[in-house]
Amino acid sequence: MHSTSESRDWYAFRVRPRHEKLVSMSLRGKGYEEFLPLTKSKRKWADRSPIIEMPLFPGYIFCDTERTEIGKIRCTRGILDVIRAGSMPLPANRAEIEGLRKATKAELELESLPYIDPSTAGRLRIISGPLSGLDGILVQVRGKERLILSVDLLCRSVLVEVPLSSVACVSYVLSELPTPPSERLSGVTAT
Repeated sequence: MHSTSESRDWYAFRVRPRHEKLVSMSLRGKGYEEFLPLTKSKRKWADRSPIIEMPLFPGYIFCDTERTEIGKIRCTRGILDVIRAGSMPLPANRAEIEGLRKATKAELELESLPYIDPSTAGRLRIISGPLSGLDGILVQVRGKERLILSVDLLCRSVLVEVPLSSVACVSYVLSELPTPPSERLSGVTAT
C-alpha cells in the first residue's frame, strides 16, 4: 500500500466530533500509522466518577503518510479534511509529533492549554530521562515541574509532567534564551 520512494510526513486531519477513536481504529485497520494523543480525565456522574481517556486535541488525529495517500485517508469514515493552506496539505513538524509520542508512550500526565508560541519564550532541552531530546518551556504548575510542548500546525500547547528524578541534566538552548535558566526559573532544579 505504501511506497518508499516518496517522503513521509505527519499530517493532521479534522474529524467529526467524538469520532477520534473510531477514525484511529479505522486508519490502523487500513495499515496506516496514526497517532491520537489521549489524556485521562475524571468525569463526575450521578452514581460514579470514572476516569476516561479523552483526545488531547478534540477533533484532530495525526497520520504518518505520503502526500499521495491523503486522498485515500480522507475517504475514511469520520474524517472531514486534512489541515491545509489553500489546496496544499500542510505537514506537521515531525519533532513536535515525536515529542508528543514520547510523552504518551512514557505515560506521563498530559494537560491541554492555550497555545504558547515557543519562539516567544526561552526553551530548554531535556538531556536524559523519558523525554530525552525534547525541547520545550519548563514551568512549575501546582508544585510540579512541567514542560510545555507546542504543536504549531494546530496552534495548541500541552503541559507534560517532567519527573525530575529521572532527568539527569537540563540545559538551555543558548540562541533562544537570553538569561540563564537559574535566574528565570528560580526553584526549579534538576538532579
